[in-house]
Amino acid sequence: MANHQVTLVADEGVFKGLAKQNLLFYQCICELIDNAIAATAKDKKFRVDIIFISDKTSDAIDIYIADNCQGMNLKNLKEALQLGHPPTTESRLNEHGFGLKNSLATLSGGNGYWKLWSKPIQEHNVTYTVEGPFKQEMVIRDDEILPEENFLPTDISTLIKVTTKLSFVQSVQGRGAPSKDLDTLRTWLIEHLGVLYRGYLEQDDETNENSGIISVAIGTNNVRVSPVKIPIGNMQTKYVKVELGGMVYDIKYHYGTLDEVKRDTLVKGKKAKYYYQKNMPSQGVDIRLGKRVIATRQFETIWKTEDGQEQLSRHPKYNDFLGELLIPELPRGLLTTVNNKTDFNLNDPDWKKMFDRLAEIRPVQDIREKSETTLRKNWVKMLKATNPEDTVTEEKSVWPTATKIDVYRKTSEGKVISYELKVGNGQPLHLYQLKMYWDGLVISGEQPKEAVLLVENFNTQLEEMANKMNELTPPKNTKPYNFRIERLKDKGL
Repeated sequence: MANHQVTLVADEGVFKGLAKQNLLFYQCICELIDNAIAATAKDKKFRVDIIFISDKTSDAIDIYIADNCQGMNLKNLKEALQLGHPPTTESRLNEHGFGLKNSLATLSGGNGYWKLWSKPIQEHNVTYTVEGPFKQEMVIRDDEILPEENFLPTDISTLIKVTTKLSFVQSVQGRGAPSKDLDTLRTWLIEHLGVLYRGYLEQDDETNENSGIISVAIGTNNVRVSPVKIPIGNMQTKYVKVELGGMVYDIKYHYGTLDEVKRDTLVKGKKAKYYYQKNMPSQGVDIRLGKRVIATRQFETIWKTEDGQEQLSRHPKYNDFLGELLIPELPRGLLTTVNNKTDFNLNDPDWKKMFDRLAEIRPVQDIREKSETTLRKNWVKMLKATNPEDTVTEEKSVWPTATKIDVYRKTSEGKVISYELKVGNGQPLHLYQLKMYWDGLVISGEQPKEAVLLVENFNTQLEEMANKMNELTPPKNTKPYNFRIERLKDKGL
């Protein structure tokens, strides 16, 4: 019997197949950003610029991705072009050796044209260039310079240009009719990048510095990406220990109630459109490994039904539930992902350990109602403990609809105070609930002394609104309105 050796060759067909893994536009951009951050010199901040240049004569858009990191020398660039070659850095952002190829093959419409320039910091007078499409034999040149376009930043180490169809850029949207407006599409991209790279873009707790800057430009119109923090109200924190690779790591898990006020100013002062939407697709937890959010909206992956037989299904009762699992920076090889980094490698037993521990902390159905019920009961208990002679209850109703006041208090001197308690930041609607209680008490023959909104936080505009409401004309022959806003923490809640 003869043995016949077969040499496997990665030809153009392989790269065309690589482009058919259902990567979305923003996921391709993230692969290239990951490479840039991984190549950042220690103690240096990265800068990544994504630039859209529209071809008004077609639906093609030139995408430029520029960074100021270390660049690639000839050896590094040769290795970067090899499919599945072990990454040259120890960064977790370089995990598989597929990202650059996968991204460019997909962005170019199925292994089309692209071009890369790289100027290594160790070699001051040389710029290496290579062009797509990917094929068996590729040519790296060293006789060109970086292009000098007015829309490009001054300091560039690596620059990539790839032409992408508008229809593919539109995959950045989460819902609605596909937009042809680049500014609208940029807004969606900024939200994705703000969520996925928030750990790099926000201030570090120890250094009070961020790790770098990401910006998205349309021509010379440049917008910096801001960190998009998870909008949790009434946040609870749990700590779990998990053994991974022979070492025990401390894992932090935040969870709580969606704070819609935070959500509505989350993306550069505007409402988030893709994440944290108070609906079934966006419920669940984000998973952050080091500073990189590697997964969002996780639910079925983690939790099972009470009997442990099936994955727990999403349900509207979980729409207000969200959280974030914070895993410290781990060595590469622990908690692996699939090759395109869009999902967990569920064959990795360490993920099972992680999710088994997290599954012990079950998501809360109707978390907003339950959280606010707990707040009310705690406030009643505190008021009764400190003012035993007062009447304090959650059962006081007003109006013919029997609308219940959150907490009603009548002091021993006969002063009537109503309270509205809410998880998260205060909203205008909360103040009008207080007004409804006030007017209802007046109609039933009681004169309120004051009405207090207790929330986690509030802005100056809401405070001004309360002051303006105090100037409104009260019901005839009654005392002026007296609405106030206070923070839960100041009351020990």
